[in-house]
Amino acid sequence: MANQDDTHDASGSRNNVEKEIKRGLTVMKSIIRARDKGEKFEVHWSAEDQLIEPNGSMLASYIGSLVRQHIPITCDNWRSPELKVGKEKIWSEIQRSFHIDESRQKYCIQLAGKRLRGFRSFLSKKFLKDEEGKFVEAERPMKYAEIISAEEWDNFVAKLRNEKFHEVSDKNRKRASKPAYPYKKGRTGYARLQQRILAEEKSDATSLPEHVLWKAARVGKNGAVVEAVQNVYDECETLSQTLPSTEVQDCRSVLSRVLNVPEYSGRVRGKGFGVTPSSFYKKPKTKNPTNKEVMETLVELRAQVLELQKENARYREERCGSEAKYTSDRASINCQPKFPEGITPCQLYLSSPTYRSWQGKSAQHFGPTHKAGKGISRCIESVASQKEVPGRKLKKSGKDIPTTSGTKSQIMMRLEKMVEESDIMHGAIRSVDFDEGVFGIAHSEIIAKEDMQQLFEHEELGIAVIHTYIWYMYDTLMRGTELCNQFNFIAASRINTTFITKNPTSVKNELVDRFMAAGDNTTPSLYFLPFNSGNGGHWVLVAMDLSRLMVYYLDSLSGDWSKYPSMKKTVDA
Repeated sequence: MANQDDTHDASGSRNNVEKEIKRGLTVMKSIIRARDKGEKFEVHWSAEDQLIEPNGSMLASYIGSLVRQHIPITCDNWRSPELKVGKEKIWSEIQRSFHIDESRQKYCIQLAGKRLRGFRSFLSKKFLKDEEGKFVEAERPMKYAEIISAEEWDNFVAKLRNEKFHEVSDKNRKRASKPAYPYKKGRTGYARLQQRILAEEKSDATSLPEHVLWKAARVGKNGAVVEAVQNVYDECETLSQTLPSTEVQDCRSVLSRVLNVPEYSGRVRGKGFGVTPSSFYKKPKTKNPTNKEVMETLVELRAQVLELQKENARYREERCGSEAKYTSDRASINCQPKFPEGITPCQLYLSSPTYRSWQGKSAQHFGPTHKAGKGISRCIESVASQKEVPGRKLKKSGKDIPTTSGTKSQIMMRLEKMVEESDIMHGAIRSVDFDEGVFGIAHSEIIAKEDMQQLFEHEELGIAVIHTYIWYMYDTLMRGTELCNQFNFIAASRINTTFITKNPTSVKNELVDRFMAAGDNTTPSLYFLPFNSGNGGHWVLVAMDLSRLMVYYLDSLSGDWSKYPSMKKTVDA
């Protein structure tokens, strides 16, 4: 049931509704594309813990699209245990695309419930009511056939024709038809309106009094304030100066006292969604740190990091000095890579790189050179040996692992059949848990329908698919073997062109942390990084040989290293 402050969400003009419906189903491709590249959007919150810009409206719209996919429109009770699975899916999808703390889950799920009520009201008003608000016969709108089944639509229509629903609907329609103080800021909402006002005034305050914000939300485009609104505001100003501060803490604000209307539980009039009496009146307000304070904190942290790096460098020098006395004869030997028995060292060679399978990628590598003015030296070497390497059959859980020696159709058909028989194609998701051995940090990846379609339909691969492939390769071929000491992987979600551009220092620290996490680096090791170039989502494989300070770029497209200057600069540093 909508409250007085939220009637603008469901009551706009019919012209606006029809204009919106012409857009068709909204698919937020920008979020999906960013997620496939391993990028997440930052989310910001006001002093009252409400979504604000940047990215606040984006998250709110995305939640609206998620709730339409995972929650049926026949839902009458948002607290029903039957919705638990759908709510978990919504929260998982939000975490895949936004940097958001677990403490914000309740807010997001409550917002999803509000978006569901708004969608139900929209369907009712647009398709099941005439201009006078009376119910009419209507078939399921085909525009929404993908997310609303025929059975679901019939049940939804039946619920709306219930007599009790008619009584509540008529009551709400009459109450919202002629509001005494109409809201005039469309979909902006109180939180983003407050953010805009504070920014325009260049104020150090973190929030505005309820009656000030309430008045601003009722100012039209021409800047005029109707007399009734101005009168309420003036009374609030007078009352706020005479009312003892202790009396304001009884969960009835100055605005509420002046309007003298019944209050709804769980809300603060003039503050909008997400602000409750318990959180607003009882929690002490804290001032957000200024830019100067944030910069001072960062400077202190940077000084601490530099000091730790110096201590680490001194420790490594002392250790290397002591080892040199006893192992000088072995030093030249230890710097050479060690390969498992049966594998010969080689360089990749390709005379004319073109589009082809992974076995035929063009390999480019560079390293430090002592020739002035040359920058990066590029060389291509031939394959050292073409003998077949004796292999062994690997098993897991007692079953043979299918190899690429079979035809693609055999392997892919088995995978497609398995997925089709599962619930993934109907909106379910799978969580893949990564221990610290894979990328040096423990985390999880979510695999959903669109990720499988990337494989089946030969689309651009997202980061979840690539990471899961690396995890499977590590778990099947490397775990518990000597290979773990020679080959390591770097998570593509933490190092890509976007992150390098926005915060190069952070990316450098990520690389250092990964190198340190692998051990003392006394054993020659190769680090593999799937790197998204940012050029249309193109992926290359970066291989870093720390023992020889050499970096290789394995690229399926022709060209040279100069296409990735940001990555080269970061690795050099």
